[in-house]
Amino acid sequence: DALPISASLRIAPLMDGLARGAELIVAGRRAPLQLEPSGDDTLLLTGEVHLPDAAPWWPHTHGAQPLYEVGAQLGAGDLAMTLDCGRIGFREIELATGAGDDFSLCINGAPVFCRGACWTPLDVVGLSPEPAGYREALSAAREAGMNMLRLPGSLLYETPLFHELCDELGVLVWQDFMFANLDYPSAEEPFRATVRAEAQQLLTDLQQSPSLAVLCGGSEVEQQAAMMGLPRQQWSSPLFQELLPAVCQSLRPDVPYWPASPSGGELPFQVNAGVAHYYGVGAYLRPLDDARRCEVRFAAECLAFANVPEESTLEACFAGAAAVVHHPLWKSRVPRDVGAGWDFEDVRDHYLRLLFEVDPMRLRYSDCARYLLLSRVVTGEVMASAFAEWRRRRASCHGALVWLLRDLWPGAGWGLIDALGTPKAGYYYLKRALQPLALFLTDEGLSGLYAHVVNESAQAHALTLHVALYRHGEVRIAEGATELSLPARAAVEIPLSRLFSGFLDTSYAYRFGPPSHEVVVARLVESHTGQVRDTAFFFPLGLGALGQAELGLAAAAQAQPDGSRKLCIRTQKFAQSVVICASGFLPDDNYFHLEPGGERCVTLRPRTSVRKWQATIT
Repeated sequence: DALPISASLRIAPLMDGLARGAELIVAGRRAPLQLEPSGDDTLLLTGEVHLPDAAPWWPHTHGAQPLYEVGAQLGAGDLAMTLDCGRIGFREIELATGAGDDFSLCINGAPVFCRGACWTPLDVVGLSPEPAGYREALSAAREAGMNMLRLPGSLLYETPLFHELCDELGVLVWQDFMFANLDYPSAEEPFRATVRAEAQQLLTDLQQSPSLAVLCGGSEVEQQAAMMGLPRQQWSSPLFQELLPAVCQSLRPDVPYWPASPSGGELPFQVNAGVAHYYGVGAYLRPLDDARRCEVRFAAECLAFANVPEESTLEACFAGAAAVVHHPLWKSRVPRDVGAGWDFEDVRDHYLRLLFEVDPMRLRYSDCARYLLLSRVVTGEVMASAFAEWRRRRASCHGALVWLLRDLWPGAGWGLIDALGTPKAGYYYLKRALQPLALFLTDEGLSGLYAHVVNESAQAHALTLHVALYRHGEVRIAEGATELSLPARAAVEIPLSRLFSGFLDTSYAYRFGPPSHEVVVARLVESHTGQVRDTAFFFPLGLGALGQAELGLAAAAQAQPDGSRKLCIRTQKFAQSVVICASGFLPDDNYFHLEPGGERCVTLRPRTSVRKWQATIT
């Protein structure tokens, strides 16, 4: 069916010849624009074009992003003038809330697991970032499998270019209005008028944006009131319940509105209802299985850690200090909650002790380099573990956005990418965990290990799941495989016991004698091509039980015509969290595990002009 596209243009008075014969143009199709009377000193032109076979716009994880050029031609012949009205895309979006405790988005009829991060300004001082910086940052989010970015109410509105690039790249936008943590004078008409004008201006500018997915009243306004002990009737206000939703309904009725983030439960910050800010795994030091047990529905913020930057950033910003974590500037830039007696480095150290069974304080002063390396790895492991739980077929979670995508200044900030634009370890862990076709392993207690395979694409996949168990980092004690026919937009779970003819204590839950293996490796392979699509690992004795030994690592690099390098790394024994450091180059994968006898080829792209090529692998 032909899609009707209506347009109204308000322009300054022109010569009669230009106003007459005006046409609306969408994707090359034309329709006349009618001149209508206007009460002010402008002319109002209205028209409608019917666009046949318009393709739907999708987030990049689920489909393509067709955009159609929109313009208007005024007058004809020598007097003709063409106005560029930008591009437009078409999609249907629906917010499902179920019995009131749910929160999930369907786009074009398909449920979408929304994942990504909260955005920070690229130029927090001048507020005028270069266009190339926008494209680099948003492309990095897309490449990491992120399909949503949130503009939180505690920061700033973004430029038109940001939204245009999100439209082009298929990245959904959760847009908070800029209200956060305060009690606003919503009963005062001058203030209400200002808010109304602000919202109208924003939504008028975003009239054509298909990537705009959620409009939200603000950040932590309800939470702040509830946590301060105010009565329930004071947790919200007409500003978020009446004024803002009315403006949204008027100008963007296609975009769901939500009054606040977090909001939706008996308490605004209750994580198993509505929209949550989930920091159970993280600030509140909960065990990793809390990510499943607390039944998150949608986390508009989550998993904040003091993520350690790469060595190159530390050298550039901390003057090459030998023990950078003891530098006064380092500690001053570790994020903390106001008034708290702890900071987010303490949080990271808690999980370092839990996962690797080391004393962070002793390691910090006795082997600072190893402390930094394990600190990079641990936050990535924790975040990947949480998303493995949230993306399971039976999970209650429909979306999670990490706090934050990028640091505002150099240091161990919340960002997955540092202030210089270099990805941290957590970025690479999430890049593997957020892909549309993904494999995860979870420990189901006495039921053993389960493999979870997710396919968000519109294509079915014929796959083979291979699983192997290893002792001493290289001795394969068992292996099995099974064929999978995975439909489009589907997820399955497979008990690994199905792959073996007899009983194997894959998760070491029964503990009948000493463990038979320390590493479980699962590979997801395209049946027809043999291409490995994803790999997942499980460590029955924990990450700290693997020890340090000679691994038999070997690597070979080959220069490519575009100036990049193809680096292929092989290992004899299991290699944990392989790290590539190459000055002036950015790897497309890093901090990955490598199975015994395995090989991984990584592309390193130059960031600057480099005369001497050198890479270190640890």
